[in-house]
Amino acid sequence: MHDKITGLILAGGKGRRMGAVNKGALEISDGLTMAEQVIITMQPQVSELFISANDYSDFYRKFGFSVLEDKRPGYLGPLSGIESLLIEKPDIEWLFCATVDTPFFPPNLASELLELAVKNNVLCVTPIHNGNRHPLHSIINSKLFPSLTRFLDEGQRSAGYWLKQCGALEYQVDAPYPCFENINTPEELINFRKML
Repeated sequence: MHDKITGLILAGGKGRRMGAVNKGALEISDGLTMAEQVIITMQPQVSELFISANDYSDFYRKFGFSVLEDKRPGYLGPLSGIESLLIEKPDIEWLFCATVDTPFFPPNLASELLELAVKNNVLCVTPIHNGNRHPLHSIINSKLFPSLTRFLDEGQRSAGYWLKQCGALEYQVDAPYPCFENINTPEELINFRKML
């Protein structure tokens, strides 16, 4: 656990490609849900953990963490969830995010990203795995939060584009399957279960 890092699980989407269900409640193996797996991986890496959820807030409250709903109306995406936490907790120093539909990521990712940020004197670091960027698993310094509000006010929604504008350092992560496997459809979930 790192006392400078606050964790946020992004679970506020509607899960349309999964059939408009709560993806965090879906089982991935032996009764373990996606939400539970993300919590297992993230909680030891952060000093405090929050969950961004909208329609399924009641489901996530049972885990015992603070659950936030978007301050902005209209389901504007994960950046709106990040902004909502920063409004509630303006004293955050570093924020580490993870999405509920990417249940596996390295157990030391947050500390590695923070170490790189400090060493390179940058305010955000984004992991890259197998050639794919994962902006919603970045570590972000609170000094960037005003730029996030401006970005959303301008009608922008892309986390990757926002972090690129912020000068995010990209970090190549060498991790085996199933790290960073994103599950969006019933077919992907079936294939994921077969591979575990």
